[in-house]
Amino acid sequence: MPQDPLASRQQANEVQARSIDDAKTPCVQKGVGYWRSLCGQRRFPARAALTLRGMAPILQHAVIIEVIDRGADYEYRYVGEVQRQAFKTYFKGIRVTQIEAAAPRLGGVLRAAYERVRSTGMPFIIRGEIDHDLPSAAFCYHETAFLPLGVDGEVDHLLVVGVQVPEPFWDVPLDKLKALADAIRTPATRADLKALADRRLRISPDRVRTLKRNS
Repeated sequence: MPQDPLASRQQANEVQARSIDDAKTPCVQKGVGYWRSLCGQRRFPARAALTLRGMAPILQHAVIIEVIDRGADYEYRYVGEVQRQAFKTYFKGIRVTQIEAAAPRLGGVLRAAYERVRSTGMPFIIRGEIDHDLPSAAFCYHETAFLPLGVDGEVDHLLVVGVQVPEPFWDVPLDKLKALADAIRTPATRADLKALADRRLRISPDRVRTLKRNS
């Protein structure tokens, strides 16, 4: 029986699959909070429950994926700008089978993650080192929440909320994490940007400006 590509990736690269209660980054925490607010008494909310106003704080970090033929394929229906910038690709309308054909290892990992959410109806978070090549070397780690959407107990869409960063957030003290979040949310002076760049996060002023523009 072939091994689950997602399980192999976790073993090889110490990628951590965890409960959504363990979200570390503010953006992913907001995504999880919003998803939970829509659940009510249900295991997961319907795709139709998502609204632009409700998703505003996470919209640029979000991806919405439609389940095709009960998991035979998965199609990207919405791709947030931060996700597009991270991958340098606007992949709305693309299906996982197309990714598998072009990049089998990445496609296998994506399918395994999506299928876990679809088949179990259970949300989870994965975080760890990015083990596939990205066009920008600025991103080395990620934290991503995989959240089911559907009706009558059947998952028909996935809400994915994630961030890509130079260093793992789970190793960054909370004060430095807050400083980064504040710098992205609010206007910063040149001195502020330089001070942030000099920290252990090792984010250049140019990168901070990019993050600000994309937030």
